[in-house]
Amino acid sequence: MEISFDSITFAHLAAVIVGVVSSAVILYFGFKTNPVNQPLGIGQLSISLGIFVSFSLVSQLIVYWPFLYRLGNVFVLIFIPMPYLYTIFHTKNRLWRWYDMLHAIPLLIYLVDYWDVLSLSSAQKTELILLEINDLDLLGKFSQGRFIGPGFHQEFRTVLFSLYWVAQVVILVRWVKGHSILTHENKVWKNWMIFFLFCQFFMWFPFYLTVFWLDKLTTYHIVNSFSVGWVMLSSASLFFFPSLLYGRPYEGGNRISKFTKALKKAPISDAEGKKLEDVMQMIESGMVENRFFLNIGYTINDFSKDIHIPVYQISKSLNTFKGLGFLDYINQKRVQYCVDKIEKGEWTNYKIEAIATECGFNNRNSFTNAFKKFLGTSPSEYRENFYKS
Repeated sequence: MEISFDSITFAHLAAVIVGVVSSAVILYFGFKTNPVNQPLGIGQLSISLGIFVSFSLVSQLIVYWPFLYRLGNVFVLIFIPMPYLYTIFHTKNRLWRWYDMLHAIPLLIYLVDYWDVLSLSSAQKTELILLEINDLDLLGKFSQGRFIGPGFHQEFRTVLFSLYWVAQVVILVRWVKGHSILTHENKVWKNWMIFFLFCQFFMWFPFYLTVFWLDKLTTYHIVNSFSVGWVMLSSASLFFFPSLLYGRPYEGGNRISKFTKALKKAPISDAEGKKLEDVMQMIESGMVENRFFLNIGYTINDFSKDIHIPVYQISKSLNTFKGLGFLDYINQKRVQYCVDKIEKGEWTNYKIEAIATECGFNNRNSFTNAFKKFLGTSPSEYRENFYKS
């Protein structure tokens, strides 16, 4: 058997390496700071391993790695529900629940039907590989199932993937409509999801075209090309837009440039200082008395209209007297409001998601990040320690 190495096989291998590394990073931060990314990390890892199986087929190395035979469908079935769960976790502000395991039923069906094949010896698998490796149509029929006949698994997988994709589109559209004002981070996530859905579309739609006119080989290359492209581009996107990875804008930044900008601030005259001080008093009284900080998605433009002070004066006053931007200022008020409620013994039975909403945050992640920024601990840890003491 002649081993084939060309630009396509090397692209597959590069995607596998990048995908495994990026999925490890996603999962690391998914368990550390941004739990809604856990399905994304699992999906990234599973599709990378699926591409590795594809690489072994394209290069024909699978002849020497028979243990990979029919494992590609396992990785694909793991991947399919993960983008949906990622979308749910982000838009519904929730994490894993027991019924999320129901998404594994298609995988369980495949494992039961193909267990006899998956448990074959390496020599027996090699015989099957040699029969199918040059016949993509035969390979795609999954004809060795114990209970289900040929042609089921690939068609079922395609329909399942398309249904999950439609569900994601519906959820995304509803989420966008439910947010009249999108923060910068939400806009980044929305654009990311559009790109994500675009790549997913070409992972399942070409299979429908084989019913009419597209041949199986072309379909196979289209799907694999978009899978490879998705892994490469998504990995790059996560590092170019850190809020996708960390759950908030990366706060490391360039400390030297920040220091330089601070030195360049123009000195403030006594008259201007007095005026900014008056503005600061109006900001404080307006914000506290009306509790504007409890409004989800509340912006500096909204605040400017409510207290009839220009945006630039609000920004300059906050920067001068608080050393904060408007977002940090309003989040600080929200965190303090939360602390006051906890210390008064309120919200004892509330979940963190509910408390976040009560305090004006649009999701649990932004609430937790703000709490850690100002108090150095998470809201759940703060509440637990307060009740213990």
